[in-house]
Amino acid sequence: MVIQLLVFLVGLGLLVVGANLFIRGAGGIALRFGISPFVVGMVLVGFGTSMPELAVNLTAVFENRLDLAVGNVVGSNISNVGLILGTAALIAPMAIPRRVFRSELPVLAGLSLGFWLLVLDGRLGRIDAGILLAGFAVMMVVMARGSRELPVAVEDEIGVDPEQARQSTWPHVWRLVVGLVLLLGGSKLMVDAAVALALSWGVSELVIGLTVVAIGTSLPELAASVVAALRGEAEIAVGNVLGSNVFNLLLILGVTAMVQPLPVAGSLIRIDIVLMIAFVLVIYPLALRKRRLGRFGGVVLLAAFAAFLASQFMRTPMM
Repeated sequence: MVIQLLVFLVGLGLLVVGANLFIRGAGGIALRFGISPFVVGMVLVGFGTSMPELAVNLTAVFENRLDLAVGNVVGSNISNVGLILGTAALIAPMAIPRRVFRSELPVLAGLSLGFWLLVLDGRLGRIDAGILLAGFAVMMVVMARGSRELPVAVEDEIGVDPEQARQSTWPHVWRLVVGLVLLLGGSKLMVDAAVALALSWGVSELVIGLTVVAIGTSLPELAASVVAALRGEAEIAVGNVLGSNVFNLLLILGVTAMVQPLPVAGSLIRIDIVLMIAFVLVIYPLALRKRRLGRFGGVVLLAAFAAFLASQFMRTPMM
């Protein structure tokens, strides 16, 4: 079991490094061939923290570990709110802009509810995937019309000035290729280790996806949100969490189910997706009155997340 945990951590490390290289390489190539910095940045900011989930999900699908793929996304969304937002609020209480309560939280809550309605029949098919990807396309159009501040994000994500990125191609190519190799290798190690851990612990692959894999793929968001909270950049910390959850639901699940329709376990429909929605909604009573998520709210979110984890490992493999 210790060896499998080490393999899982090595895979996670490769996944994080690979995602970073892949995004930088892809962004540099896109800029090199004339795609506008605004468009590149808009895509990269969302992809940067969602690439680990996508790599793990596609690997799980190709290995026919379908429960793990669905559990990874649902668990990641719960981890993002309970673990990441809770930790960030505990470290540094965060003022939350009014816009978050008026638009971003309602959108995420609505998308989460819509996803739950799509899977009530026990599967996420290709038609459902098309709906999710269409929603993602609409979201990208709305982002493109509503924001004018992404060129700075481009420089942060790809690590170079857009003008410098256009001067050469090969550095971006090797980043892209090496990043892809590390992504594939890391996700393979993570999935195989997760399956082995499920067998050794006597729990289902779904539970491992909801917990160990989900927390692992959420670590980039955790690091980014904690740093933002320490810098007093609450809007970035909150936006990072909410944006990642939207990307997970629309893009990651949409692509995964388009490649391979996914069965959705009854326990996910009855319990875990409902909890995913509840974790989003609980932000309102914790932060709406003063538009501030303080340390008490952070403790509540972390306690709820700990209870969620404990309940998962009380499940039997048949659930």
